[in-house]
Order: sequence, then C-alpha cells, then structure tokens
Amino acid sequence: MATRRTEDKQAIQMNAKLQQYVGRIVRLKQQAFQKIRERAIRQVFSLENSFRVTEAKENVKRFVCYGASFRVEVSIADVVLV
Repeated sequence: MATRRTEDKQAIQMNAKLQQYVGRIVRLKQQAFQKIRERAIRQVFSLENSFRVTEAKENVKRFVCYGASFRVEVSIADVVLV
C-alpha cells in the first residue's frame, strides 16, 4: 500500500516536471536533430533547431514539438531547454 502511494507521488512529480516544458522553446540534441532534419529535407522543408513544446506525454516520456509547420515527437532525453 505504501509503495503504491510512493509510485503515485513520483508519477505526479514527473508529470509536473514535464508540464513545465509545455509552451517553452527547446533545441534537440544533435543526433536527434539530424534524423529529423533528413526527414524534413526529403519533404522539402527548411528546418532550424528550435522547437516549441506543445504537449508532454508522461506515460511514454515524450514531447510533441513544432518547428515552423513541422511536427515532431521526441524523447525527453533528446531535448535541451533554451
């Protein structure tokens, strides 16, 4: 019972930390950005490494971000707050 409460408390704290990123401008780590940039080039997009976080998916620890009109979903480990 006590471990369940601890897990719930930790999940709430993690969600609060992730929600702090929503609305913020972030950059992606170089390796993650290169993969996304290659995809953008194939679709004839010019892309800078500057994205706004629009959603935090706490159950899978991912952010939904937009750069210009390009939507990406990235791991929280690949994001650096600007």
